Amino acid sequence: MLPTALLVTLALTAISVWSASDDIEAELTARAKDALADVGVSGGQVSFSGRDANLSGFPPDKAAQAIDAIQRIDGVRTVEISGDTAPPAGPVTTSGEPSNPPPAPPSTPPSPSPTSAKPTDKAGFQAEIDRLLTATPITFEPDTTELTADGERGALEIAKLLTDAPADLRFRITGQVASGSDKKLSLNRAKTVERLLERNGVKRDQAYSTQRKTSDGASGEGRRVDITAEQR
Repeated sequence: MLPTALLVTLALTAISVWSASDDIEAELTARAKDALADVGVSGGQVSFSGRDANLSGFPPDKAAQAIDAIQRIDGVRTVEISGDTAPPAGPVTTSGEPSNPPPAPPSTPPSPSPTSAKPTDKAGFQAEIDRLLTATPITFEPDTTELTADGERGALEIAKLLTDAPADLRFRITGQVASGSDKKLSLNRAKTVERLLERNGVKRDQAYSTQRKTSDGASGEGRRVDITAEQR
């Protein structure tokens, strides 16, 4: 059995602690009301258990602002919110409205299309040559060995292709002329392209020039060269 004096002391201490706790809760509740009024937030309730605050009933667009206001009060330890109230996503401005969300990260640029592998045999090179010449024929100004702008561009594309050609292949360059033109012009046109290819990395013994004995008519079709892949 505890002495009566000790029991009285313990009881008085408990009453004092309970009274002090009530005083703290009452003071914090009053300060919480003032803090919410200062930021213009209403429509909810704040209760305290010691120094721990619990918020309920605040509109979702005001919840985050209410939490922030209560957290700023000296002496408040934790702040919780209960019920269906949920603060809006993202940072909250002083007006309680959610600020603009952060910009979305830039989308990943699309992967470049894989470059088709260069051909390795006669048939593959001929198919690629035909494709390039169809897209950009190697053409000349009328009655000259001067390449047109498109013709030079087409010849340079062919040079890029033939630079890595295997040693067992060679490429015949056949010149053409329009009807009535000097047949020697066709050979000179082929030589013009041959020299351009060599200047741009094609091995000297892999490209050679020939003359076409027939013409394709008077149109621009007769002012060009053809290229044929051959097996050595």
